Amino acid sequence: MLAQTERRRPTRRVLVHGLVYFGQVFADFMTGDGWDFQYYPDQGFGNLLSMTSALTRCDLVYQIGGRITTGKFLRTARLLGKDRIVMHWVGSDTLDQKAIATAGKSDPWVVKAIHHWADSEWISREVAALGVSCDLVPLPSARVPDRPSPLPREFCVLVYVPSVERSELYGLDRILEAAEELPQVRFELVGLRDGPVRNPPPNIRFHKRVPDMARFYKLASVVWRPARHDGLSWMVLEALGHGRHVLWTYPFPGCVQASSASEATAHILRLYELHQEGRLEINRAGACFIAGSEYQPQRFKQRIRSRLEKILES
Repeated sequence: MLAQTERRRPTRRVLVHGLVYFGQVFADFMTGDGWDFQYYPDQGFGNLLSMTSALTRCDLVYQIGGRITTGKFLRTARLLGKDRIVMHWVGSDTLDQKAIATAGKSDPWVVKAIHHWADSEWISREVAALGVSCDLVPLPSARVPDRPSPLPREFCVLVYVPSVERSELYGLDRILEAAEELPQVRFELVGLRDGPVRNPPPNIRFHKRVPDMARFYKLASVVWRPARHDGLSWMVLEALGHGRHVLWTYPFPGCVQASSASEATAHILRLYELHQEGRLEINRAGACFIAGSEYQPQRFKQRIRSRLEKILES
């Protein structure tokens, strides 16, 4: 009888909006089993018409990326009477909203009527400092692999910088400094949407944004995330799942915390020497942690669906 009830339950329609890469991957992964997640970016008049039509039909609105003012998307959702809206804060959005909060220009409806989630403990504290009450709900990557992959024959450090204009936020200066100090080590930098990087050392190769990082993880021995401010990094979680040695600005299980270029350089050199001696193995501690944690994809899918279900039933 219960199974028949489950089969008869109408599909729950969720409109996903916000960060492009995150939104599409999340929507594709979460769809199924009576859930229909549709992602709409801010892109073109035709997309706006489709998104408005989807807004009228959806049961719940889910936005990846936080704000404390309305903007045209939330304003439209409010005009259409949508009262089940989740806003997931995931990183630099807290920095972007700080001046607005300080100036006292936050919108009371956005602050009070929307369900606010934060993807990490430190982002939760930053959202609270903006005057917004939020729940801690990790948003891990759907692309964390089921098992680690073998280390490559050639030692390589993988780094990510999407924008030269915001290069300080992503630690480009730290990457360049470390590469200068370690000319024997190859660095692969992915994600650049603008540029160029001027006078880079010859041991760095640059790549534009790629739709799937799996190939680069398999070619890397070390993944370094030197961002000065971050949310729950998908790159870190995916790299741990691949069994890579991960350096990150934040303390996190399975990672080595590196808060400066000099710290990262010392750790990279240590790992490089182990590789040269034939003694470098995959990061088993990191891979095991991810496999048994709430960051494992199927676990976080069920957890988020359960939370959304409670909102729909309220």
